[in-house]
Formats: sequence, structure tokens, C-alpha cells
Amino acid sequence: MDTYARRIIAVTSTGSFLSVVNSSSLLIGIPAIIRGLQISFFEAIWILVAYGLVLTVLTPSFGKYSDAVGRKALYSAGYLFFAVGSAVSAVAIDGSVLLAGRILQGLAGSLLFSNSLAIVTDAMSPSELRRGMGLNSAVIALGTSIGPLIGGVLTLVTWRLIFIFNIPLAIAGFAMSQIWIRESRPRKKISMDAPSTVSLSAFLVVLVVFLTIAPGESFADPTISSILISTVLLFLIFSVIDIRSSRPIIDPKLFRIPSFTSSIYALITGTILRFTLLFGLVIYFQGPLGFSAFEAGLLVVPYAGAMGIFSLVAGYLKGKISDHTMQVLGLILSASGGIILSIFVLSHMGLDTLVAPMALAGGGNGLFFTPNSTISMLSVPADKRGETSGIRTLMTNLGSVLGLTLVFFALVSRIPSAIVDDIFLGVSAGVPSGVSNLFSSATFLAFFGSSVICLSSIPVMFSLRNRKTDKP
Repeated sequence: MDTYARRIIAVTSTGSFLSVVNSSSLLIGIPAIIRGLQISFFEAIWILVAYGLVLTVLTPSFGKYSDAVGRKALYSAGYLFFAVGSAVSAVAIDGSVLLAGRILQGLAGSLLFSNSLAIVTDAMSPSELRRGMGLNSAVIALGTSIGPLIGGVLTLVTWRLIFIFNIPLAIAGFAMSQIWIRESRPRKKISMDAPSTVSLSAFLVVLVVFLTIAPGESFADPTISSILISTVLLFLIFSVIDIRSSRPIIDPKLFRIPSFTSSIYALITGTILRFTLLFGLVIYFQGPLGFSAFEAGLLVVPYAGAMGIFSLVAGYLKGKISDHTMQVLGLILSASGGIILSIFVLSHMGLDTLVAPMALAGGGNGLFFTPNSTISMLSVPADKRGETSGIRTLMTNLGSVLGLTLVFFALVSRIPSAIVDDIFLGVSAGVPSGVSNLFSSATFLAFFGSSVICLSSIPVMFSLRNRKTDKP
């Protein structure tokens, strides 16, 4: 790996680390934010998912735009927006200001992630790419691993430090990107497709609204049924607009490539499981088990730490195990860990028994993401890498949003939302045994369901594996 490639890994890893540490530390700090700003658990979920929603909507557009105008300027701007969004979040006086800060962070993240993989792919030969992806994935896993610890430590002082922590990292990332990244040569002219972007935004927002208010409600309720119908209609509208568009936000031609299609589906399901497990464990530890944010951060280390270790291992298994085999093995291990965790939580097993399945699930996740990235990025033409990077980020963040809302859905389908609010606002002294059992039942539902979703991608990968590739 030459000097330029190493510098590119350093720059892009800084952006990945920044975003992942922010997200994983914020998960730990959510109960403290609920108490500090006196907001509901419902509002807290929106503070979490707003970031992912903005990334999901804007990343494909920025990915296509970078193919046309170059990647350096957009990528560097991402660091500046992240610093501003973090500053706004840090000084928030209520939930609406914090939500605005998170939206700015989402804009920043879309600029960073829409270009990150494409910049790495452009800087490396195919023979080096898996190692580069492995190092990048390891940094993401490291951020996932130490993020909860950082969040726990910072929350001991104030949850606002979670956002202040980001600012010097963002400034350093901006400086490195300006000095080290070579501007890519624009390959083509494009124009942005506003109808596709607007319809996708509307669909995703209404979908999350439905997932967060539907649990415990009857589908005969006019409000619930109207939102459900609106969700379906908006999805159909987006699909029709995007398919007919001359410049679609998600190019359907890319899905003629079987390896690309299977890797993207697997990415969504694997990400749903990853965020369901991480957020579910944090809520379980701080809810019914009554641990502090710092203690919860320590308790999730086996999961996140194993993810970091196996991300590195995946990068160095080049030539020994095929990418296809490695990603299938990773999905099986992570889903197996999720299923075992769901059973142990439902059975009220001791904390020591949760360590092994947490490590199994985290290790499987780490083993999966490196080959999955390599397969999707190398399966497309070079002039589609920015767009592909954007689609990968879109699907990753869609998976994260669905994973977070799945935990919320499971909780409020078992426990009245007012009781959940009282627990995390500190109104209730501890969690009554009956409610604790409901927490365990909800956690089982979320963990088991997301594990089954993850496993569903394996037959899809095998069915598409031997189909003829048709590159656009």
C-alpha cells in the first residue's frame, strides 16, 4: 500500500470514526438526554433516527453529484457541517433545537459517507482494496466499540460533551482532507432529480412515523390506517418516479448486477440486526437492569469489541476465504448470536451468560461488512462508484433507522409508552417486576425478529450468485 493510499485510509477512517462514535455514544446517552431536556421516549427516538433519515435521503444524490463534480470538495464540506451540527446539538435547550442539530449532522454525514468508499476505491488497486476496506471497517468497529464507553464517561459529566467531543475531530478531518485528498476527475455531467428526492424523503418520514405510533393502536383507528395507506402510496409514487426518471436517485440498472443486488440486500438486513442488538442491549441494561450509562457502555464491550477484532481479521483473510463465503459466515454467526441473546434475555439469564452470544453476534457483524463492501464496490463500473457508495450509505442508514424503530416498536407494543417515559425520566423508582418481564419479552421480540430478517438474506445471495452479470 503506497503513501497516498495510507493517507486516504487515514482521512476516510477519521470521518467514519467520527460518525460512528457519535451515533454509538449517543445511544448510551439517550436516557440522560430524556431527563436533561424533559422529553418523551418518542421524541428521543426521533432525535436518534433524524440523523439516519437525512443520510438515507441525501447520500445517493451526493454520491451521484460527486461523480460529476469531484469528491474532495464535497467530502471536506462534510467535516465543516459536522462541526456546526455538533455545536448546535451541544447547546440545545430543548428537543427541537437538538433535532435541528442532528439534521445538520445528517447533512454532514451524507457528504462524508457518499464519498468515502469511492475515494478509497479510487486510491487502491483491486488487490489492495480488501485490506483497505478491512482497515476502514475495523475503524468503524472500533468506533462502535469505544463509542458506548466514551458516551458513558462523558455522560458522567453531561450529555452535551457527547457532541462537543466531535468538534476537534471534525476540524482535524477537514484539515487532512484539504491537504491529502487529490480531487477526482469529473466523469460526467448530471442534474439532480428533485421529485425522486422529495418522494423518497416523504416516504421514509411517514414510514418512521407509522412505526413509532402504530404499536398498541388498532388498525381500525382512522389516523393509523391513513398513515399506513399514505406510506404504501408514497412508496409506490417514489418507485414510479425513480424508475421513469432519466437520472434516478437509485439507478435500477445497477440492480441488474446480481452480486451488487445480493450484497445490498444483505447489507440492509445485517445493519438492522446490528442496530437492533446495540440499542436493545443499551435500553435493556439501563431499563430493567438499572445500570448507569457508564456501566451500560462497559457491558456492551464484548459485542462491539468482537466486531472490531473480526473486521481486522476479515481484511487479512484475503485469498484464504472468498468474499461470498465470508459474508455468509458472518451473517450466520451474527444471527445465531442474536437468537441466543433473545432466548437468554427472555429467560432472565445472568449477565455472565450474555457475554458469549454478544461476542458471537459482534464477531459475525465484523466478519460480514468488509467482504460485503468489497463485493458491491468492485461489481460496478468505475464511473458508478460514487453512486454505489451513496446507495450503500443509504441502505446502511435505512437499516439503522429500521433497527432503532424496531426496538421502539417492540417496547411500546408490550409496555405503555407513559410507563417507558416514567422509567427513563426517573419518575419511577426502579422497574416493577411485572414491567421488567415485559421489557424482557419486548427485547426477545426485537432480537429474534431482527435475527430472522438477517438470515433471510442468505437464500437471496445463493439464488443470485450464479446468475449472469449484466453491468450497466
